This record gives sequence, C-alpha cells and structure tokens, in this order.
Amino acid sequence: MIEQLMNSLNQLTDTARYGAYAILLVTALILFSLILMQFMYLYNRLTDKNQSNVLAQKDYVIGELTEKISGDSFGEVREIGSGDASSVYPARFYREEDRQKQQSLPVGTKVLIIDFDQAGVALVVKATNY
Repeated sequence: MIEQLMNSLNQLTDTARYGAYAILLVTALILFSLILMQFMYLYNRLTDKNQSNVLAQKDYVIGELTEKISGDSFGEVREIGSGDASSVYPARFYREEDRQKQQSLPVGTKVLIIDFDQAGVALVVKATNY
C-alpha cells in the first residue's frame, strides 16, 4: 500500500507533490496528537498530587465584605490582605453551623478567606483579631 502511495505521489507535479506531503504530514501529526493526548490525560490523572486545595492556616487571606452574608445566601468579599492587589469574589460561610444558625455578617466586616469551592466562591469566617 505504501509503495502504491509513493508511486502515485511520484507521478504528481512538484507543487502537487509538496501539497500532498504537507497534507500527509498534518494528518500524521493530528493522529499522533490524538493518541498522545489520551496517554497525557491518564498520566495527569495518576500523578496529580493536588487532592485538596484547602489553604494552610498561615496562608489564610484577610478580606472585607462588600455585600452582606446571611445564612446560606451569597455575599461578596474583597481581598485586602495580600498587599497592593485587590480581588473581589463571591462569598459564603465556610462552616455549616454558621449557615444553619442563619448567622449574618454586615458590609465592612473583616473575614478570613479559608478556601474556595469548585465554583470559585470564597468560603469565609469572621475574623476576630483584625
């Protein structure tokens, strides 16, 4: 089959031959990438050591509420403890007991950002020492 393909390519003009070589090369690269992609996905799944994104206590970030949080509702927190940068995130209580007690934190309350859930929502607790 390869001999037939090479004979067919040799009968083409130079321009057509180079175009056919280019198409064959691109097709081979795409097939190689599709095969390699599956192995890379498997490798990444097996070697991913980031099983938990919970911050260490020394890495907690200080924030200030820009929208109140009450019970299970969402608020908004502005990160203020990381120097000059300022980021705003949706926020809700970190502890389930705070949500069940319908605890409320008004705008301007200092909070600690403990973690982020998979949707990117900051999970916070009231900061008592700041």
